[in-house]
Amino acid sequence: MIDVTTWTAHATREPSEQFLTAIDRKWRERLATTSRTCPWRSQLLHSLVLLHVDRATHKRRLRTHYFAAGECGAKDHGFTPMSALIPGDMYGPESLHAFHTGEHSALAAAIVAAKQDPHLVATTVITEPQFTAIDTFDDHSGAQLRPESHGAVVPFLYAAAGEDVEDAFEREDLLRANGYSTYTVDATTMGEDPIALHRNLAALMEDVFDEIAQLKADGAARILSRDPLWPLVIVKAPAEWNPAPASARLDSERR
Repeated sequence: MIDVTTWTAHATREPSEQFLTAIDRKWRERLATTSRTCPWRSQLLHSLVLLHVDRATHKRRLRTHYFAAGECGAKDHGFTPMSALIPGDMYGPESLHAFHTGEHSALAAAIVAAKQDPHLVATTVITEPQFTAIDTFDDHSGAQLRPESHGAVVPFLYAAAGEDVEDAFEREDLLRANGYSTYTVDATTMGEDPIALHRNLAALMEDVFDEIAQLKADGAARILSRDPLWPLVIVKAPAEWNPAPASARLDSERR
């Protein structure tokens, strides 16, 4: 049995506009870096996910690991974004725990890690073809995770902007059948208001982690009436956000 107080919901929710502006500035700084060794530092979607998951888990004091497919030439990943964005933090600078799974599935590795540590949040970024790959599809099932004894996985799934509505409905059914409930954020509108995406994603992450806290509490109380559906975040974005081509490009640059 895990200590569910670790996962309690928070009364304070979205950050201030000033902090969201700082997050946006940090995101753009990371994308402008000359380092191309790690997707968590160089890819649009990965770096956005890192910032917002780190913000949400830092306030809850949740241990978080980040999983990405491919290889990384970095000797270490430095500190978490909140280490720089929260000066004078009582917890001090915290190391970023990022893991690269090579040719193996990042989501499958994240699920394994969460099953081994009941206090862990394991995060990854995937595409729909990666999720449905026949060799690893069963390994991607959220049904493997039990709220009362395992950690949590928070996957982010890239979806092309302007996709067919029927395709979106089919994906929704597939994900629910595989143990996930979906939350959606639209990244296509940020041109009009650069902070809007951060505002929406910050609010969504509060909902995601509150939902996980509720699953944990219900699991500990043995009152779940059915298998849990774990939150999965769909990010609708332009083609340049697609993590699959970006990862392939990074790998080719390393060779």
